[in-house]
Amino acid sequence: MKNAWLVACLAVAVAGCVGTDPALTGPRWKPIGNRRARVVHWGIIHNHSHGKWDAVRLLKDDYEMVGWVDDRSSKAMRMAEPKVGIYTNYPCFTPQQVFDEVKPDLIVVETANSDLVGISTEIARHGIPMHMDKPLGIDQEGFMKMSAICEARGVPLQIGYMFRSNEAINKMVELAKDGVLGEIYSIDADLDHSYGYPKYPEYASHYPGGTAYLLACHAIEWAMPIFDDEMPLRTYSIIKPAPGDPEWAKTHSLTIMEYPRANATFRVCSRGTQPCRHIRIDGTNGSMELEPIEDFRTVKHTTGLNEDGLSRVDKLEIKLFLKTANEKAKELGYREGINRISFKPPEDRYAGQLKELARILRGEIPNPPGLYLHDLKVHKVSLDACNLKTRDLK
Repeated sequence: MKNAWLVACLAVAVAGCVGTDPALTGPRWKPIGNRRARVVHWGIIHNHSHGKWDAVRLLKDDYEMVGWVDDRSSKAMRMAEPKVGIYTNYPCFTPQQVFDEVKPDLIVVETANSDLVGISTEIARHGIPMHMDKPLGIDQEGFMKMSAICEARGVPLQIGYMFRSNEAINKMVELAKDGVLGEIYSIDADLDHSYGYPKYPEYASHYPGGTAYLLACHAIEWAMPIFDDEMPLRTYSIIKPAPGDPEWAKTHSLTIMEYPRANATFRVCSRGTQPCRHIRIDGTNGSMELEPIEDFRTVKHTTGLNEDGLSRVDKLEIKLFLKTANEKAKELGYREGINRISFKPPEDRYAGQLKELARILRGEIPNPPGLYLHDLKVHKVSLDACNLKTRDLK
């Protein structure tokens, strides 16, 4: 099934490009060797822009920030106007300067959501590696074509799913895949928040699916590997207004992914409390929970609450309950009953992912070939979660 999916997916992507886009046959990307990668930060409208900017600057041994591209003239919807002061100590380039003069080793794409795929496609045509934020647009084939350019030329493409370097979440996925919990039959998570008001209802409702479009992809991205990246039988969302919001608001969503013997549900309400976001995974041999899932004070969200008084998180702790210590559990040192697995919260939400990308750019570790396909699958399921009609790629 996986190979059939890949063949069908690439056939669709390449069919739209071959003969019209010479970028597919351009030169293959080569690692930069043992030096710091020169980075351009393209766009400051995205809500995660501030966090990505600081993460790159934090990793001084891996990256050199050389400048940024101002996208404030874009007419795309945004939740709030960005604070430009954090960027102005660095040169501001035009797009043409980036391609013709600067020629960076990496571009961090933090434009408005609606602009991400179009701009990233042009960057892909120039063969420049990217850390690209999400969501990946409502045009399924648009992202497929962009991804096909990167894959054909071996250009690293890292999507900014914000939990990819979260050690606690990655451990939960690992335990679920290893069979410690037996057969998984339920995943439940929430990505509630309380930022962006009073504009948030207008902002979220601008997109099909509302909060399901903006946030559910982050959970879909780590949940699918638990089922070996198999496509769900069906994915859909119940979408409604959050308490206190206008009747037309798409600010409260419940996304359901159905598998033959399991369901995964992801809830997002914009009137919630982000420090209490949680994950629970249930199997025939036990359950595990994580709450909180991160230290929200490290997020540096454009309109998030980062004050120390919000919530102090000294550790992330998985509570693992096992009916029996099966062979795999014993091998890993877990016992029947309650086990607690603790992690120190990272200093920065995004630095771990960007640290890995720096190693890929230097050629120390390979550019993961399976990641292109994984991201295509996540994008399709994320569009299904918005109740949009998508191409059946199974």
